[in-house]
Amino acid sequence: DLVQQKVLPHFDFRIMSRGALGKYWRRATEKQKNEIAHEFQELLVRTYATTLLNYSDQEIEYLPYRGKPGDKRVTVSTRVHNNGGPPIPINYRLYRQSNGAWKIYDVVVDGVSLVSNYRGSFSAEVKKHGIDGLIATLQKHNKQQRGA
Repeated sequence: DLVQQKVLPHFDFRIMSRGALGKYWRRATEKQKNEIAHEFQELLVRTYATTLLNYSDQEIEYLPYRGKPGDKRVTVSTRVHNNGGPPIPINYRLYRQSNGAWKIYDVVVDGVSLVSNYRGSFSAEVKKHGIDGLIATLQKHNKQQRGA
């Protein structure tokens, strides 16, 4: 519930899905795009929520911003300090919407882009089973994670 209320409104899962699907996004129907975005959102929310449950008492350090005031795309750089371990760099890539609000379109954890990380597996699944096969795989995975 906390992720739904506090985190989700700041992410653009459709753009994240487009990035993860790569060149195959253009081949998808509008219905398929919506299904992929929905299933990818659930996958990421479950992953993110599970990760958040493992954190307690870590300090988040926000690094200085290195852009210009008028930039339409920015990176917010942070470091999560673990007790006794090295800090983990987490960078949030955001874009400014036409209404002036900011939305996250990628998260880079310790140098690994979340969107790029899924692009390889999505591409392999689409090559083997098509876009509908990818949707079915995501649905099956999400259903298993829900315990249904």
